[in-house]
Amino acid sequence: MKKRVLTLLLAGIMAVSTTGVSSFAAETETETATEAASEADEEYGEVVIEDGDRTITFTEMPKGILCLYSGEVLMKLGLKDYIVATNENNKGRKSPLEGVADDFEGIPELEKSQENAVASGADLIIGEISAFKDTNWGTFESLEDKGINCYALNGTVVADETMDSIYQDIENMGKIFKVEDKAEALIEDTKAQISEIQDAVKDVKEEDKVKAFVMDSLSGNEIYTTSAGLESNLIELAGGINTTKGMSDSRWFTTSVETLVTANPDVIIFNDYGVEGQVQENMDFITNNAALADVPAVKNQNYVVVPLAYVMHDLSAVVACQDFAEAFYPDCFTE
Repeated sequence: MKKRVLTLLLAGIMAVSTTGVSSFAAETETETATEAASEADEEYGEVVIEDGDRTITFTEMPKGILCLYSGEVLMKLGLKDYIVATNENNKGRKSPLEGVADDFEGIPELEKSQENAVASGADLIIGEISAFKDTNWGTFESLEDKGINCYALNGTVVADETMDSIYQDIENMGKIFKVEDKAEALIEDTKAQISEIQDAVKDVKEEDKVKAFVMDSLSGNEIYTTSAGLESNLIELAGGINTTKGMSDSRWFTTSVETLVTANPDVIIFNDYGVEGQVQENMDFITNNAALADVPAVKNQNYVVVPLAYVMHDLSAVVACQDFAEAFYPDCFTE
């Protein structure tokens, strides 16, 4: 009997001892992880980003990104693992840059709503300024109240978007994620590609410059085209002239066939939204319109098609610029 009692007492002591060790080990691991996180935050410091009329302050590395645009810069900076979700029909999936579309495989696609933004687990959302509305993913204020920082792409918060806006986004992402060297190298590489295009067309005389008209979309007999912004900038970098530049206070505006007649372009650029038959429908409208028969671009069927994703706030813009230049001045690109 005494032997059994002694055995039970020893078992109890061992159980208490083991539990104590396990508990101590768990507490030690928790303390170590907390200390490591604290040290990481302390090492991170403070990063302040000016985003239009907003100032965003980061005191720790973002842990998850909800990517609401093509995300090419993020992928090129090696930040794929930070992307926890993207929006449906992400433009990046139509990107010409090698590997970028594939990089999005397996990343969850979310329908547009603030509930989904919060549920994604992201603590940083990146997208156009139009994404941050009650009717979209939520306002800046409502998302920040949930602990989610919001970065609006530079091209959507400045007065006029150019390639400089893309360089600014690259620089900002480099600062936020502490990959400044990668960001600087990417900026320099992108600038070099643009410079190479400009060098190829530099000898084109002002009077010989190609006049281009952007046919973005069509509504009845009304044409949606560009007055300013990235696509207009890319036309100019490619050595051309945007015939509707400055015609409106807004970057995009609706106009009539008469405007196209007056513009008298040598080339018409059709933006491809990826909708089946859309580009052909727009081409047919232009080609079969008697009022446009004498317009050089129509008479010569001098049309250029560019995916909309190529002219939307990201690195694909370089490809669009190259395509424009080669279409405008093919002789400048012959071997």
